[in-house]
Amino acid sequence: MNRRWTTKRVWRVLRFVLIGLGVGGLLAATTDWNWRNQLNRSAADLLVRTLAPQIPVPHIAIVGIDDASLNSTSGYGRLTEWDRTLYARLLAELERAGARVVVFDVLFTGRASAGDAAFAQALRDHPNTVLAVAQADDDQTLAQPIDQLQVGNPLAHVTITPDSDGVLRRVPLLLSVADQQYETLGLAAARLWWNLPTDSPLTINNGRATIANWLDLPVQADGALLVDYAGAGKTYPLYSFVSVVNGGLQPNELRDTIVLVGATGTALGDRHATPTTAVMDGVEFHANVLGSLLNRSALVEQSVGSRQAITMLVTLCLTALAGLRRPNVLLAVILGGAVLTPVVGAIALQNGLRLDVPSPLLAFGVVGLTLLALQNASLRRDHAQVLGLFEQRTPPSVLRELLHSAERGTLHLGGERREVTIVFLDMRGFTALSERLPPEDMMNIVNTYLTIIANALIEHGGTLNQYAGDQAMAIFNAPIAQTDHAARAVRAAYAALAAIERFNQSPQAQQLPARASFGAGVNTGVGVVGNVGAMERYDYSVIGDVTNVAARLCGAAPANSVYIGPDTLAENLGTLREQLESVGELMFKGKEQPLAVSALILPGSGAMA
Repeated sequence: MNRRWTTKRVWRVLRFVLIGLGVGGLLAATTDWNWRNQLNRSAADLLVRTLAPQIPVPHIAIVGIDDASLNSTSGYGRLTEWDRTLYARLLAELERAGARVVVFDVLFTGRASAGDAAFAQALRDHPNTVLAVAQADDDQTLAQPIDQLQVGNPLAHVTITPDSDGVLRRVPLLLSVADQQYETLGLAAARLWWNLPTDSPLTINNGRATIANWLDLPVQADGALLVDYAGAGKTYPLYSFVSVVNGGLQPNELRDTIVLVGATGTALGDRHATPTTAVMDGVEFHANVLGSLLNRSALVEQSVGSRQAITMLVTLCLTALAGLRRPNVLLAVILGGAVLTPVVGAIALQNGLRLDVPSPLLAFGVVGLTLLALQNASLRRDHAQVLGLFEQRTPPSVLRELLHSAERGTLHLGGERREVTIVFLDMRGFTALSERLPPEDMMNIVNTYLTIIANALIEHGGTLNQYAGDQAMAIFNAPIAQTDHAARAVRAAYAALAAIERFNQSPQAQQLPARASFGAGVNTGVGVVGNVGAMERYDYSVIGDVTNVAARLCGAAPANSVYIGPDTLAENLGTLREQLESVGELMFKGKEQPLAVSALILPGSGAMA
């Protein structure tokens, strides 16, 4: 019996497991699809934007070639027409302000009629100056400074490649063109800042970028650095090119600073979308790359494998909870997981790990809600089963307890030892009436009186157990506990007899082929309470001597009287005890000793006569 119940429950849990793992497996399989990657990036951008400190990394500043510098009146006009003597003057002013490293995010590819020699000499005088190169559109050639300006200063690439959604999140640390390798602008600046020897190469291996003992940072599989942004646009100190060239800086104002020079003017169009802002100047992007290197704070992106593993881990947890058949618990875990996942993502980001937040959220949402729907459907089927068995003969409080048992998965064959009080009522003269009345009339009579009895028993908290011909049986103190079950049972039996007597005096009774009277028996004792029958059909009942004695008492009771056994009399009956009459000791089949019986009799019935 228990084995069959266990098998049923195992199949129920197995159904949850198969469906849960199936849905979770589909989610895991789509982890690296484009829409999932985009969802992951967008969620990560939201966290980056929210958690960015908006505080620049120290020792980094920007000199912007801004609209004022490009103005033909207040500045120097079109950038392509500038005399490069301006850059030589800029280097001199930055040296006076104490700048330690200067980085040009400017491509000096076109010859100028004047100023090249002056700028070249300034570059010789300032070896801690980095010049920019960029990969051409054909990916095979390099846009680089003119030969006259290549006087030994480091060359670094400014090539940037947005992700498929147009957002700049990473930069390649190394660019290979025509068998030559160039480090990114920020890394070249960091080398000069750290005074690293030029013979210390950058090595990228197993997701790490290293330079001797100076640098060790995580990188993507393709060698790109995932940038840790300090904030939105204009986070770093910004100075106007024309103002600096005209002596706008105080001596030592930029002491020990790395200065990046680049385009910030609207007309130059060097602007990009980043996780922290829709528009950021290219030179400030390189400043954020440099800041990530100096702080050694480059981000680590969660691998596809670990993203899939977390999806399946969440799926397994939800599946295990679904097997408990507690919808409230499952729903609480789903909601709790949905709230906790962004919090964990934020904490991880602050520690340099960019987690895939949408994957566990999808698992909690899709897998969790699917299992919750299945769980509710299963519970509805169990509820329907319980309602079918008990709806017509069980008090609401008892029915709720049985429904809870179904929810917990404990509604099964078998029972427990428990003290209960049993009530039997049956019709007097049933055999004689059956012999003289047609079966249809007898059915009408029995149904009418048993309905009256059922209403009285249920009203007093009894669980109507069964009908057997003209007989009704009810259980008290099961399945829910009733501290006054003995008194309840006696009152219920008496109320049923009183209701029958009132009905017999009513006009409705006159329409029946015959009127009937009933006797009742009440007994208290320990029995085995539970579901009795087969798996396909079972009833809630009590097995034990307590039931047999109650039936014997009912059979001995005259019409309109309740016979009460000695164990019931030993319970607290309250004011009912004053109405009891002693019947004496009666001998019953199956009992070796007579039982002291008392009776509760309807007034004027003369049942004891």
